Amino acid sequence: MIAILQLVFFCLMGIISFQVFTAVYEEEVYNESANTLNISSTVLDEELRKVEQISFQIATDPVIQNYMEGINSEYIGYDVYRTKVFLMERLNAYYSQERYISSIQIEDTFAEYYIVGNEPIRHLVDQGWKEEMKAGKGANVWMPLSDQGVLVSTREMRKSNDLSLAFLGSVFITLDMKEFISDTLNLSDEKSFVMMKDQEIILSQNFPEGADPLIEDLSEGSYQVKKWNESEYFLTYQQSRHSDLSYVNILPFDNVSSKTSLLNKLMVASFIVFLVIILLISRKLARTISKPLEELTQKMKQVEVGNVKPMIEENMTHSSDEIGQLHTNFVSMIGRMNTLIDENYSKQLVIKETEYRALQAQINPHFLYNTLDSINWLAKMNKQQDISSIAESLGNMMRTIISKKEPLITLEEELTIVHHYMVIQSYRYKSRLTFSMEQSDHLKSLQIPKLTIQPIVENAIQHSLEEVIGECQIHIYFKVSGEHLYITVKDNGVGMSQETIESIYAGTVKPKRSGIGLTNIMERLRIMFGEPFGIQIESKVGVGTTVTVKIPSVGE
Repeated sequence: MIAILQLVFFCLMGIISFQVFTAVYEEEVYNESANTLNISSTVLDEELRKVEQISFQIATDPVIQNYMEGINSEYIGYDVYRTKVFLMERLNAYYSQERYISSIQIEDTFAEYYIVGNEPIRHLVDQGWKEEMKAGKGANVWMPLSDQGVLVSTREMRKSNDLSLAFLGSVFITLDMKEFISDTLNLSDEKSFVMMKDQEIILSQNFPEGADPLIEDLSEGSYQVKKWNESEYFLTYQQSRHSDLSYVNILPFDNVSSKTSLLNKLMVASFIVFLVIILLISRKLARTISKPLEELTQKMKQVEVGNVKPMIEENMTHSSDEIGQLHTNFVSMIGRMNTLIDENYSKQLVIKETEYRALQAQINPHFLYNTLDSINWLAKMNKQQDISSIAESLGNMMRTIISKKEPLITLEEELTIVHHYMVIQSYRYKSRLTFSMEQSDHLKSLQIPKLTIQPIVENAIQHSLEEVIGECQIHIYFKVSGEHLYITVKDNGVGMSQETIESIYAGTVKPKRSGIGLTNIMERLRIMFGEPFGIQIESKVGVGTTVTVKIPSVGE
């Protein structure tokens, strides 16, 4: 009877509290919607201000203004061509500042566009745009392309170094609005969000199709409840404090009232039901379900954080019901997972070790060293200094590679291999090959897997220098961030497409000739250090390739 009286008391208190909570909840829904919209608009305004700042920096950049003067003064010519190339390089530096910028475009006085990115808009720029830009007198003007989900920051470029403000061209920065909203806001699926300019929808998120009448005649600083398609919606409106854009937050009003009414009915019904059965099943429920489930949950949490070691069941017995079977099957599954992981890992190690030993067995080191020494001295006797240097470098390179049995060597030893390799290649390619390397005296004692940098340099030469006519520039630099070492090899070769990069990641691209490919290096690094480590490839066709190796920063 005491338990029943306590249950009745707390249920009555719950019902009263629920009624108060419902009233407060409905009021808070109104405030929350307005606050959310205010925060969202503030965030969006700040990001749009960043874009305007980038546009202003481009329009007032002295270097870009000089380029535009040169381009506008003469339409064709070699100097103009070089200036256009330099202009594109300058624009690329601004293009990479924000991920949601899909393109940066400049129009000169000859109506020619210089575009970096993938959203050309030259066919969309009409006289209305130019009149608004002219009226802005060099200030930023936002222009929407709602059918393409694009917002464009536009402004005229005026000459500033002599204060003449002569017209030099126009700057256009296009924003991918889906990417822009994804990067700046985290909207729930229940809410609808609309961005407008002059009552024209630029972007909508979860907005009902054909519900344009909902956003008509809205006023700032108040809420409105409108009915459309037999449903009511709660709307809040916010004008941008920084531009002529406006934002609308839309929440289905039916959900608010219906959910609170349904919850009220469910609470009363639940009270009646629980009043009858709670005392009969509570203790048995806790004893037979709660405790075993908590134990199973703890085991699952251990697996979730990566602890898949065999779980030792000491003095633990489980019932034969469904929960007991879950315990038994879960432990059995973890044991099987560990067995498969250990078997697969052991097999991979045996395969790699066998392949490595087979490669070493193909070369008789002492015979190779003696032969190269003989070639070296014979070349010196005949005053063939180039042949002598090549033979000496090859001997030193092979001696360093073969004599080191450990899988890890110091960065200094790896760079020695690279040095000897580049000496050989410099005699082959002479002035066509330019190689530079950042000073790394403070990093020379760090440990890295053997033959990590040299194969990447070799691939750069094969793909960059052998396939084109011209000078190949290869640069190596290093960076230590926290507990990670980053080694970057950059070239100015022919580059590669994104499809080729994905094929390398997938391991479907075979190395040229008999060398060590990037896929092989990735696999070795992952086996040795784990999944987070490996290589990252950034490339652009016709520009070049950058390969970055990420490994733990480990000393001797």
